[in-house]
Amino acid sequence: MIHTRPYIALIRPSNFIITLASVIVSCILAGATRAAVAAVLAASLAASLIAAGGMVINDYFDVEIDRINKPKRPLPSGAVSRRAAVRLWVILSLFGLLLNVFLPLTAAVIAILAFVIIFYYSKVLKRTPLFGNLTVGVLTGLTFIYGGAVVGNINRAIMPAVFAFLINVGREIIKDMEDVKGDLQYNAATLPVRFGMRRSAVLATIFLSAVIASTVVPFVNREYGLTYFIIVNAGVNAVLVGVIASLWRNFTAGGEQNLRRLSSILKYDMLIGLIAIYLG
Repeated sequence: MIHTRPYIALIRPSNFIITLASVIVSCILAGATRAAVAAVLAASLAASLIAAGGMVINDYFDVEIDRINKPKRPLPSGAVSRRAAVRLWVILSLFGLLLNVFLPLTAAVIAILAFVIIFYYSKVLKRTPLFGNLTVGVLTGLTFIYGGAVVGNINRAIMPAVFAFLINVGREIIKDMEDVKGDLQYNAATLPVRFGMRRSAVLATIFLSAVIASTVVPFVNREYGLTYFIIVNAGVNAVLVGVIASLWRNFTAGGEQNLRRLSSILKYDMLIGLIAIYLG
């Protein structure tokens, strides 16, 4: 009997839902009509499946490091074999890519590009200083561009893509700081390994501060209204200020628990951002 719980944990359900919601919101922002409902649903599911596959292949390549950093994860704990993980990655990615047959060519090209980038990131770029972090930011931003491409209006998706890029680069740097112990042992040349925890904290702060600054732009340009501005400041930006303050209180190599908490907070702060953009 196959126990499904480890497989579900492997695809990160919260990330699946966030990707799903991101594509739907970006399609709505781009002007999706009722006639486009089927395309929007296909695109949101396609992006979520490809992203879920990315989580699986990322864990596949990280299994040795995760034996130190995250030993309870499905692969390092032995709950899921590496061979089974590869099969799951193929299935998720294949179905995600096939759904693009029903979508515009531009969207399909973005999906294929994202699939290729995800694999190369997991295999190579993740262990490079800053380039890996920037790649995740680009992939997250592409989620919104993809939604705009589905509806045929990429311009309306640019601002959310910028927000997603900035907050995810900051979050990825914090995640690298959290994982520094295992990365050091396996010579993964991440930002904290190469340049230290303090410099990494400085860079994470710069990116998260840039998120706060950039949220003002669409309100000043009258792209989004007062509802957006209130929610984004009372929710997203207030949380970001708290994350930055907490980061500087404890960013040392012994503060993994706090760094893990901050990473989770940033993930759910993105959902608040989506709500702000949608209502705005």
